[in-house]
Amino acid sequence: MTDPKKWQIGSTLADDGTRREYIVHLVSPRFTARVVRVDPFEQQPVEKEGEADVVNGFVYQIDRRTVLCEIDWTDRIPDADERDFAAHWLGEADRAWDRLRSHFLRWKALSPVQDMASRIDLDISGCSSWSDYTEAFCSENDRSDGDLVKRVRHLANVVSTGEVPVLIGMLHAADYSRVADQIGGGDIWRRLSRTCGEHAEAAALAIMRQ
Repeated sequence: MTDPKKWQIGSTLADDGTRREYIVHLVSPRFTARVVRVDPFEQQPVEKEGEADVVNGFVYQIDRRTVLCEIDWTDRIPDADERDFAAHWLGEADRAWDRLRSHFLRWKALSPVQDMASRIDLDISGCSSWSDYTEAFCSENDRSDGDLVKRVRHLANVVSTGEVPVLIGMLHAADYSRVADQIGGGDIWRRLSRTCGEHAEAAALAIMRQ
């Protein structure tokens, strides 16, 4: 049920300035959900989660945590008798969310990723999700008028064969796939086949980002 190929994490910027992440189930039953931690006494979202629709949301317990799920069913809306159905899929969404986040945290902690981030002068220390990373990369590239991507291009010309796929993966994860393809050229898969250990893991986790 928690196959990462069936799930995708996205984000949006709310009117109050809060960046809100959501998870999408890509196969039947298709739905989009936002899992929000709720104060069990106030029955309101904790402050840093921003606003949420408590009236129409579904408040329930997961592992002793009180959470609110705002959910948008793509195919059909379950009726009142299908509360267990909704609870089941919201639980699956929560577990998939944790799994996908763990992939990012593993990627971020890998030595090749930390090394490449340092060499292109990109601070990812405050990132806790792929969406955070994408935002950090795009913001830095905008702030520097494109210099971040230029630094990546330059570094790709001087690092080892095994390090290039790490940079390519970092670009893919930041939604700069076109630049990644330009650097990788027609032999991107051959490059990946030459990579091993943590370098290969870093490239794979980034390219398979959901």
